[in-house]
Amino acid sequence: MRFENARAALQHAKNFHQQLGDFYHSLSPQVTQPKAKLLLDYIIHQERSLVDALSAFESSSPKGVLDTWLQYTNDSEILQLPDIAISKEIHTDEDILNISTQMSDELLSLYAQVEEQIDEDKVKAIFHNLADMQVQKQKKITMNYDRMMDM
Repeated sequence: MRFENARAALQHAKNFHQQLGDFYHSLSPQVTQPKAKLLLDYIIHQERSLVDALSAFESSSPKGVLDTWLQYTNDSEILQLPDIAISKEIHTDEDILNISTQMSDELLSLYAQVEEQIDEDKVKAIFHNLADMQVQKQKKITMNYDRMMDM
């Protein structure tokens, strides 16, 4: 394990959202179903919005709060697109929703790991709030998916 600060963990999450946005954008040419395209466009927008929100969050955090050091494993498996997402042909809305849920779970796992390693209540609250934000984002995606299926 190596030591990093909370800011670095937040940066990992922001980079992951950027990667996800790029990944979903790269799927556009192979997705032909209208509902799947709508879902994909919505998720791309959500990922880009989260990158912006995390950047704003980082810049507006009180000085020093995100500089709290923690022991954190930054191995190659944390916050990476899983092989199935890269190798599998993704065409349907269900494929897209499954990948979105899997990626959301990756982020929630990261936030839980960081939160466990922090004693500082203010910083712990930040990562707890980020986890809540991720849960709400995934709920919105799932809810909009369900609404699309009703159309």
